[in-house]
Amino acid sequence: MKKILLSMIILLPFYASAEFDSKDGIAINGKIYKSKSSSKFSSPEKCEDYAESKNSSKASTVKGYTYIAKHKKCTLYSNIRSTKKDADAISGLIT
Repeated sequence: MKKILLSMIILLPFYASAEFDSKDGIAINGKIYKSKSSSKFSSPEKCEDYAESKNSSKASTVKGYTYIAKHKKCTLYSNIRSTKKDADAISGLIT
């Protein structure tokens, strides 16, 4: 029992569930982690799910995402430098 508790205490900090705070009309600028434009990522919800799936496999790799509706493009960012206003964009920042 002690071994199970000890292993949970050691491994729990490495399992981090990232939640994104979505904002309409904001686009992110920064270091791009991945950029996808296929139909699998053709909505803001699918883009956010993709960002969360990338974070669950590695410890907080993705810091934010931007979905541009006009181009149906999902871009994940590993580093965020700035944000700007863009009417076609929906972005999420890790909380």
